[in-house]
Amino acid sequence: MGFKYTSDTFQISASVQETAANTLTTSTINLNLDSLSREILVIQYVDIDVSLPDLQPGVRTTVSCSLNDSNVGVAGLSNRQAIAVASNAIIFDGVAAVGFSNAEPRYAQMAADIPLFVSATDDLFLSVVGAGNLAAQGLAQVRIFARRARADADTYAAILTSQFNS
Repeated sequence: MGFKYTSDTFQISASVQETAANTLTTSTINLNLDSLSREILVIQYVDIDVSLPDLQPGVRTTVSCSLNDSNVGVAGLSNRQAIAVASNAIIFDGVAAVGFSNAEPRYAQMAADIPLFVSATDDLFLSVVGAGNLAAQGLAQVRIFARRARADADTYAAILTSQFNS
């Protein structure tokens, strides 16, 4: 890719709380990128955390979240707009409960020249939704480790085209 870093690694933190039980809620994370200078955000690592769902007999309860480059709600990794996803689930039959937790990807590779995601748009979106919960349990928190960079014209156009044609 044709870009040059203009900052050291810094952190962006954000959170979103469900507004009601089992209701999709999204928070916008403004990046304040300078499009006239072809500024991009190079995401190197994402730490994403999601709250635990309710413990209800005979019900599979979940809380899921995703960090996306467009407002698509909670998306899975098969969606090109998803940057990182996390979920917690509990299956409880009234006697025994089993919990499942997943969060990925955290990083692409530790090498600085292979980013997890590159964004040229001004906003990222953090979404959360629960299922089977009695109360609004969904809380998602994210910490993004990233660097600002300036892209050459061809690279900037390619990034924008891939983000808007997803």
